[in-house]
Amino acid sequence: MKINNVKTSTTLPKNWKLLLLFAISITTIEQTFAQSPSASPTPQETMRATLYQLNTNGTTNLADGNLTNYNDSYSNGTTDDALKMSNFGENFGILRNTSRLSIEQRQRIYAADTTFFYMWNMQIRSYRLIVTTYNLEHPGLTGFFEDAYLHTSTPMLLNSQNIFNFDITSTAGSYAPDRFRIVFKNPSLSPLATLFTGFNGRLVNNKIELNWSVNNETGMREYSLERSFDRIHFSSIYNALATNSGSLRSYQSIDGSFFKGDNYYRVKATGLTGDIQYSSILKINGGGKNQEVLIYPNPVADKKLNILLSAKNSGKYFMNLYTSTGSLIPLSPIQMSMGQNSQVIELPASIAPGVYILRITSPENETSIKTINVL
Repeated sequence: MKINNVKTSTTLPKNWKLLLLFAISITTIEQTFAQSPSASPTPQETMRATLYQLNTNGTTNLADGNLTNYNDSYSNGTTDDALKMSNFGENFGILRNTSRLSIEQRQRIYAADTTFFYMWNMQIRSYRLIVTTYNLEHPGLTGFFEDAYLHTSTPMLLNSQNIFNFDITSTAGSYAPDRFRIVFKNPSLSPLATLFTGFNGRLVNNKIELNWSVNNETGMREYSLERSFDRIHFSSIYNALATNSGSLRSYQSIDGSFFKGDNYYRVKATGLTGDIQYSSILKINGGGKNQEVLIYPNPVADKKLNILLSAKNSGKYFMNLYTSTGSLIPLSPIQMSMGQNSQVIELPASIAPGVYILRITSPENETSIKTINVL
């Protein structure tokens, strides 16, 4: 798809008053809905879809748009969302179940999700849709913009601007309300429902007991129980050889070195031919809270960042930095005194710009996970 330079029209459209009211309204709603995730330790994950009328001379006029915020504190139902009010002109919203939305609040995307766009009152003309994504680059996650009328699936950038030009004609399929959607996939986290029939765990006597069961077990080599502190980067803590009984089979393990905050578990199943499948992800709290830590400035401009932390006891706090692919960059530990502490951390001079996960572990084995953006 050839993308031309975007030019902004210097003349006001006929319905400029309605568009101004729309812009003021959508900004007010966005500010209201942005309050909830502001306390999150990770950068806000957002997707904005903006529809423009595309004129023959290359200029554009704002028509409509919608916004999606992603945060694990949200529900994937429609209780946190803002309904779409119909405009006199073009309408471009999100369809979730039977509700038309202008702002959708959803949980963060780790494995798979789909955004269904819904449009109506479209004119026979050319349009430009700009989908801007922020901080959606989870390891392994991919996004595709799908056009049901043209039968195309276009890969998307997940922390950048994506531009799609399209035409509305007299052909019914071109103005179908559900013509467009965005499909997110993560092949490395796709569970095999026909293999895993159950996965559960609980905290008992300062240990986390984990059990999983499989059905029709044949052609399997082993199972690896994996743990994560951020639901993104997993490491193996236990391995079990498969019995290949051909029927229902249960396995169990005990984790005695868990984190006192949230722990995430999954089971990696490896077949005799080397194929890999995963169970669903299980979250179990280790009987405590993840410690609160403030990181600033973020983004980090000069390889230096400040850490503001309230320590329960004096001692060493261990620091580990992870790349988006899970590679470890060890940092020097820092000494904290009981109470409020402020420390300056110098990142390695060789570190490349990008998004990183900072893991801070206290002397009590409590962890805090922060996402930082290094410029």
